[in-house]
Amino acid sequence: MTPFFTCGTDTIFEESVTVRGKLNAKKLRRRVVLGDRNATVPSYVPSGIDSVITRTAYLPTDRYPWVVGSTLQLCTSVEGEGCCEVSPAVVLCCESFLCERPFHPVFSQVEDNTGKAGELQRNNPVLQHISQYRPYDSSRILRKEEGALYVFFPLAKWTLLHDFRDNAATLDTIVSITRQIMADSTSSVKLIQIIGLASPEGSVKRNNLLGQNRAAALRDYIKQRVKTGNAMFELCNGGEAWTELRDQIADSNIEGRDQLLNIIDTEKNPDERERKMKRLNGGKTYKYLKDNVLSDQRNSGYIRIYYDYVPDSAAAVINRASELLREQRYTEALTMLRTVESDERAQNALGVALYMTGNKQEALRRFRRAAASGNEDARRNIGQLE
Repeated sequence: MTPFFTCGTDTIFEESVTVRGKLNAKKLRRRVVLGDRNATVPSYVPSGIDSVITRTAYLPTDRYPWVVGSTLQLCTSVEGEGCCEVSPAVVLCCESFLCERPFHPVFSQVEDNTGKAGELQRNNPVLQHISQYRPYDSSRILRKEEGALYVFFPLAKWTLLHDFRDNAATLDTIVSITRQIMADSTSSVKLIQIIGLASPEGSVKRNNLLGQNRAAALRDYIKQRVKTGNAMFELCNGGEAWTELRDQIADSNIEGRDQLLNIIDTEKNPDERERKMKRLNGGKTYKYLKDNVLSDQRNSGYIRIYYDYVPDSAAAVINRASELLREQRYTEALTMLRTVESDERAQNALGVALYMTGNKQEALRRFRRAAASGNEDARRNIGQLE
């Protein structure tokens, strides 16, 4: 039997298959055992009259481009040979069928709709979801946390100046972010954490007061511009910013660096610690710190805005349906996606489910709708189908 595909004058022949009866196969094996060089082991021995031969045919479109979109027939040329007669070749054909290019749908998980807060977070790492909240403790190195914002104050002052150092850009960013989230119905500001800090210059008592009042000054500045109460704010008094200062010194090449670190690590009394630092290298090292480093500790400290958003149930449905598509449970996926079919994020997955369940025209409409919204997976799916 020689199977072949045909379309008009074009034909693709597949490898022939020989089917032998039990007695014929037994005689052939005997010839092989006896050393007959013209005999080969039988290619197939049927177990009965209803035996099934399964073959897989590959029609590469680069070699046979005419098959795509063509109406083909699968036929088989059959020649029979018995013990004492040979029957002429007979061609048997199946019904015609349309040859379509294989469709390998492309679809991805969709992101939760985190509202205006989630949108702003992409370019403003000062924003974090409330699940990432961390209470303040003095071991945190705030200057190395992503997105930390600082507002600076003059030495020994807690009056917040909009035009001091780069305060203007920082303050405008904080107010703008807070206003936009509060105006959004799908997200909200849950907490604004402000950690007030002071440089180690002066007495501990005075610096603790500075840290407390600087944090309050920033809170009051925001309250006046976004019209919110104290409950939204968490004020933490970090006092003297020794952790920040030690980290800056450790990262520097300042003269007396190791001696400074040793003083900070071993002297428990903060006021005495400062006096020892001032005496180091005849005051030269401390002067460098005062001119180049300590000014960074004179600030209201770290600020972090924590937000929350309304749970995105549609995204959960679309992503669960996508899992069903990967498991080839197309009907179940389609039923699930019909519940969110007005959501633009569902259009591509819906198109896949429709196509795989036989509704090709509506599938193409869904793919085009998704592509118009910028969905790259949908564009790739349209490219395959067209």
